[in-house]
Amino acid sequence: MNVNDIVQERIDAARRKAAAKKRAREELAQARQRGLQARHAAKLRRTPWPSLYEYALAHRCPTCRAPSGTPCTAPRKQAAAASRNGLRSELGLAPCDTRNEEMHAARHDAGRRHYRRDVGNAPWPEDRIAGQRYDTIGPTA
Repeated sequence: MNVNDIVQERIDAARRKAAAKKRAREELAQARQRGLQARHAAKLRRTPWPSLYEYALAHRCPTCRAPSGTPCTAPRKQAAAASRNGLRSELGLAPCDTRNEEMHAARHDAGRRHYRRDVGNAPWPEDRIAGQRYDTIGPTA
């Protein structure tokens, strides 16, 4: 056994060790993502109001005239979000939820005003019934 063989064995051992660490990091990241998704789902079940996106979607867009229930037609905003998610996928990251960014600001504002009105009209937090929703946008899809 010469020096080159010993060096090659050490290099191979270092590569195996690095691969094992990378695999462990990926497994931990997947477990973390599953935990975050479960936590988010539980939070959505507890919240008495729908998301701000659902509030905004419940209104007709004054900018592009998209009817309620359908997303805005904002090609530049959609292209920017697609570009950002493309960069994230090249880096190996999960894509972002860009639904809110693809809407016009006027529609967001209308949804936000509707949400604040519902929060103001709802009972005090100590008087609320767990699991009951207090929104006025009707059944959500």
